[in-house]
Amino acid sequence: MTRLSIDKINEYEKEFLEDKRNIVAMNAATYNGVQKVARDVNALKNEPFAFNVDIKNGEVTNQKQSGRCWMFASMNVLRNIVIKKFNLENFELSQSYTLFWDKLERCNYYMEAVIEKANEPLEDRVMDYLMSDLLSDGGQWDMFVNIVKKYGLVPKYAYPESQTSSATVQLNKYLCKILRKYTTELRDAVQNEGVKKARELKEEVLKDVYNVLTSTLGQMPEKFDVVLHDKDGKLIEDKGMDAHSFFDKYIGVEIDQYISLINSPTEDKPFNQTYTIKYLGNIIEGKIVKHLNLPIEELKKAAVKQLKDGYPVWFGCDVGRSSVVEDERAMLDTKAVDYESLFNVDLKLSKEDALDYGYSMMTHAMTFTGVQMNGNEALRFKVENSWGEKFGYKGHFVMTSDWFDQYVYQVVVNKKYLPEKLRKAYEKKAIELSPWDPMGSLA
Repeated sequence: MTRLSIDKINEYEKEFLEDKRNIVAMNAATYNGVQKVARDVNALKNEPFAFNVDIKNGEVTNQKQSGRCWMFASMNVLRNIVIKKFNLENFELSQSYTLFWDKLERCNYYMEAVIEKANEPLEDRVMDYLMSDLLSDGGQWDMFVNIVKKYGLVPKYAYPESQTSSATVQLNKYLCKILRKYTTELRDAVQNEGVKKARELKEEVLKDVYNVLTSTLGQMPEKFDVVLHDKDGKLIEDKGMDAHSFFDKYIGVEIDQYISLINSPTEDKPFNQTYTIKYLGNIIEGKIVKHLNLPIEELKKAAVKQLKDGYPVWFGCDVGRSSVVEDERAMLDTKAVDYESLFNVDLKLSKEDALDYGYSMMTHAMTFTGVQMNGNEALRFKVENSWGEKFGYKGHFVMTSDWFDQYVYQVVVNKKYLPEKLRKAYEKKAIELSPWDPMGSLA
């Protein structure tokens, strides 16, 4: 190892001050901030909010101070079915309802993992990983499917938002404290009294978790009435529905037909192969999180096909990269922010290297609700976010095709939009990846 010398630092400063462009950049960035100064004005002007495939999907939703983007994006896909089927102006499913069941199930999932790893030292990499992020809000499409199949769905008014569901930090702290307290007791129980005793203790803990969730999110509805008016004022009414009968009648989609496609162009993940991630899930008896890895062009083609057929598309991306999000404009464009010109440095990084070296991974889920096509070429996409109407075009973003290529990692589509050979590829046995693999990141 070599030290950084003072002489070398003095040389850096001399060279910096000799270039007047550096002085301009310094004055501008220190006063206005890097993000504003690095914007490419021309790029922001070149992508209008206009699309020749445009799906109307009701009012934009708002996850507020929670990490439930994956749930909101999932429900934005499903609510479109209700809106179309019953000719509604707007409709929203309860995101608080799925939050409740996801938290309860994930506490069980975590404790089962602790029981399984009870004889491993705490320094074991898997144990360290499990305890580093016990109970985040993030999730995956297949985890949403697990909740729906086990618990159904309800309209938002049947189980509305609470202060806690809209700002989950404190709830997560309480639940994590419970889980940390009992991690040591579960390990001791396995080591000294056996797995059966540990599972008896786990049941006691889950009762406490249920009480916390009910206290903070509200009591679960057993029955509710559906009362809606369509665009023409016609009354739609169903008495005494439950979460499963509501899903069957008002949504009715074969949710298992929707599958996850990822783009991970890394050497360790060949295309046309399926992957799953160890310890990524929520419901023990549910389906595994399963992805089919494909070239980015295949993800784009499948998304466009579903959009052209009139259905929104769930997708996961790294939303913070090359993006400009303002009150009246939101652009996801690789040219939107030009740090290279501002700092006079080469920042080019391939998608493969960005994944392998930790620069980029999936951080957020949203919904495609439109696309601008030029023949068979997708020029830009309409994105429905879940941050309310304040940001962007009343809650919508514009995404360029180049940004899709670089920062979209996952789309979920009905498998009927895939060619037969890719549908067959999805049926392959999934290769299990390590829990810390970047494809295990949560939206």
